[in-house]
Amino acid sequence: MDRESFRKLGHQIIDWIDEYMAGGYPGPIAPMDAKPGDLLAKLPEAPPQTAECGEDVLADFHELILPGVTHWNDPRFFGYFPCNNSRAGTLGDLLGSGLGVNCMSWATSPAGTELEIRMMEWLGQMIGLPWPGCIQDTASTGTLVAILSAREKAAPVNQHGYYGQKPLVVYTSEHANTVVLRGCWIAGIGENYLRQIPSDNQTFAMRADILEARIKEDLAMGLRPCLVVTTVGTTSSTAVDPVAEVAELCKEYGMWQHVDAAMAGTGAILPELREWLMDGVAEADSFCFNPHKWLFTNFDCSAYFCKDPYYLKKALSIQPVFLDTAYDGAAENLRNWSIQLGRRFRALKLWWVIRCYGVEGLREKIRLHLRMAQALAEHIATDPRLHLLTPPRLNTVCFHTGDDEKTRALMEAVNASGKAFLTQTRLDDHYTIRVSFGQTHARFEDVAALWELIRENLARLT
Repeated sequence: MDRESFRKLGHQIIDWIDEYMAGGYPGPIAPMDAKPGDLLAKLPEAPPQTAECGEDVLADFHELILPGVTHWNDPRFFGYFPCNNSRAGTLGDLLGSGLGVNCMSWATSPAGTELEIRMMEWLGQMIGLPWPGCIQDTASTGTLVAILSAREKAAPVNQHGYYGQKPLVVYTSEHANTVVLRGCWIAGIGENYLRQIPSDNQTFAMRADILEARIKEDLAMGLRPCLVVTTVGTTSSTAVDPVAEVAELCKEYGMWQHVDAAMAGTGAILPELREWLMDGVAEADSFCFNPHKWLFTNFDCSAYFCKDPYYLKKALSIQPVFLDTAYDGAAENLRNWSIQLGRRFRALKLWWVIRCYGVEGLREKIRLHLRMAQALAEHIATDPRLHLLTPPRLNTVCFHTGDDEKTRALMEAVNASGKAFLTQTRLDDHYTIRVSFGQTHARFEDVAALWELIRENLARLT
């Protein structure tokens, strides 16, 4: 592609993105009639042998790709959790892509390394956590490196294998994200040594008393408890585990504690929520939250904090000769904080977001989402046909009809309309609809439209 074509198409694409962000997608939120293989059938089986015109590629984007996209950043998307972007984040991401640098060490990108360090310091100030850290791709990786750090502390590795032969045990809530299970698979701990601790059936948070009982049982069997993963804001209901209580247990039994606050951690930038959301975190060992989930920073960008990175770097550091530089003793090489060697310039988009919104601007957006969740919860609480599982703690509303099949039918009808997109979970043995707020361009009137859509479809089912 020549310079003229690049500039022309670049302007067109920026204009389209701006319109998309301003008005959302004009069609259904998710593909209505899509079937597996639909797009594959329309794409050539072999790559083009000669260059194609960029205008043709852009035209195919509109004709072939967009109809098969689920539009996560449309204001009518209420599924899963926020995975939001922003104009500022998009520009920062564009600059990072244009530079195309590899931030694996200070020498390979001095500005990339130092901007990342400073952005982690800014985030730490915003949530009240003065720990060092780095940017991972996702909280899945953050959880995995926490598991590796805990494993390294409990059973260090040498060239012959592990010191000590006791199997290591990891604990987490029954409502924790499945990334904990996957991390145990990858780290070699295994599913048999992951304990999923029951939750309180009112708050859906981990039971600390049951956790302690399981730790004692495992010790009696000759096992080695090494890690508890507590969750601040579970995926299903944004439940908050008793982090402070668990921290005391971890101290008593010599265990690592990781706090997964992937989505809810953003809420800690609000002074009125910080004490609650961060209660006990300072006594843990590591903490992770995703600016790409609720802080308007384009995917992917996960902030991983570690009180003392010694075991993290011991587990992940490796220094082949070809990576040696003259600055290794004086500067931080962030490849030693994460699994991958090559590292994107993720800090650049975060820098743009924080500067272009300001902390107060970010807080204003978060408060709007909290008010939206409260408004929908109030509607649901006044309708005798619906049951609110628990008052919304943050931006997620969970409800059901009292009948699993009717609840499922209601959600499917709303999604089939193409006017909104909802997802489900199971809480208190009920098939439950989740409504997650947090889109960058969400408007309060979207709550009224969603409520009307729920009521209309509920009326058809009764």
